[in-house]
Amino acid sequence: MLREHLDSLRRLLFVAYISLVVFCYHTALYIESQIQSNPFNYDRFDEFLPIILIIWGFVLYNARDCYSFRSKSIFQVARTAIRASLFASSVYVLYIFFIGYSQYSKLQTATFLILSMFSILAMRLSIHMLLEYIRSRGFNYQTVIVVGRGRRAKAFADRIFTNQQWGYKITGFLFSGVNNPSALWSYRDVPAIGNLSNLPEIIKSQQVDWIVFAVENAELSKIEQAVKVCDEMGTRAAVLTDLYPSRYADKRIEEFFDSPVLLFDSLPNRGFSLVVKEVIDKVLALSGIVIVSPLLVITSIIIKVFSKGSILYKQERLGINGRKFEMYKFRTMIPDADSIKDDLSEKNEMDGPVFKLKEDPRVTPVGRLLRKTSIDELPQLINVLKGDMSLVGPRPPLSNEVVQYDPWQRRRLSMKPGITCLWQIGGRNNISFKKWMELDLKYIDNWSLWLDTKILAKTIPAVLSRKGAR
Repeated sequence: MLREHLDSLRRLLFVAYISLVVFCYHTALYIESQIQSNPFNYDRFDEFLPIILIIWGFVLYNARDCYSFRSKSIFQVARTAIRASLFASSVYVLYIFFIGYSQYSKLQTATFLILSMFSILAMRLSIHMLLEYIRSRGFNYQTVIVVGRGRRAKAFADRIFTNQQWGYKITGFLFSGVNNPSALWSYRDVPAIGNLSNLPEIIKSQQVDWIVFAVENAELSKIEQAVKVCDEMGTRAAVLTDLYPSRYADKRIEEFFDSPVLLFDSLPNRGFSLVVKEVIDKVLALSGIVIVSPLLVITSIIIKVFSKGSILYKQERLGINGRKFEMYKFRTMIPDADSIKDDLSEKNEMDGPVFKLKEDPRVTPVGRLLRKTSIDELPQLINVLKGDMSLVGPRPPLSNEVVQYDPWQRRRLSMKPGITCLWQIGGRNNISFKKWMELDLKYIDNWSLWLDTKILAKTIPAVLSRKGAR
């Protein structure tokens, strides 16, 4: 019955969303006619209304988060409304662009898109606040029975008691063992009402909307049959997934080979933003190659004239999750530089498993200039085009360096490597290896498109000042 009510409310809310979008479109046409002192044109209203209904109908019907309010913060509610509106608006603008409707009013389009987004946002926020008000006064709640009596069960119960606006009411605790609880046992005035063997009778005899399994890890094997009972009797069950503490990784439930899994992901969970980052990388890398192509040609000629050997230096590096690839640079050393590296290891000026030497005898005179100006890094734009690297990200290490990493340092490989990062704008070779690793992990933990933009903006002054360059 509860599921039927939810489906009915979802359909009702969908109709309300679509009606609101149609009203906003009608209003935008009216506003335009008043601004331009033109009579209201119903023909244009009829002409574009079908495509609007299709686009917004498809987006809003599939935006499941737009129908969820319980246990959501006001920011989550607002975000889902804005995200759905922006997606529908983008599709609509692309449609207008591709059909080439030159006489279509930009004023009316902008007015409609703004009105529709803020109207849907206002509706969701209003419903959210109304529901929170009702639930905080003991109405419109769902009943919950918590299985467990340990730290995890009590912590879950505390969150429910603290957030009455979520609309959940704990009616009892069930012990996961075979022994019946003491008649005196309770937590925050909610009593224990039995153990797992009593679950079928409890579901039959009282209102139970949720069974939440909040047992300790050692008791997980005891709940398998109880989960089957909930499934058989049509009662919704939830197993808390905070089974293993994780300091950095994002935890979420996903499908993996058609099986539900608890996923621990150290990469920032910003799927759409990462796609945008990939597109920006390709566009800027291609543009960069075109813009600096004269410099690439001149540099290639100079290297060939003043030094024997190849123009490009190719070196195997490790990318995301340890994936091997060939990184390109302009050659700045003598042809047999790698073979004599071990002879110079005692002169290494960097701590940690990396080799840096300010007065490296293997570097050619031309190579020293290329390194000072960072021109030797320009061929890595090809790596960005190939997808091995990004414009911004931790620098790709050598495999013999990674095997010497401390466990916490290995996490820097969880994101695609880049040409520049916080290390480059923070002093490069003038900072310690540990600080370098900490800066890379700081970048990963705080990654955003805006952070990439700031790093790119600061890279040019850092290169021009030659700070830390060798």
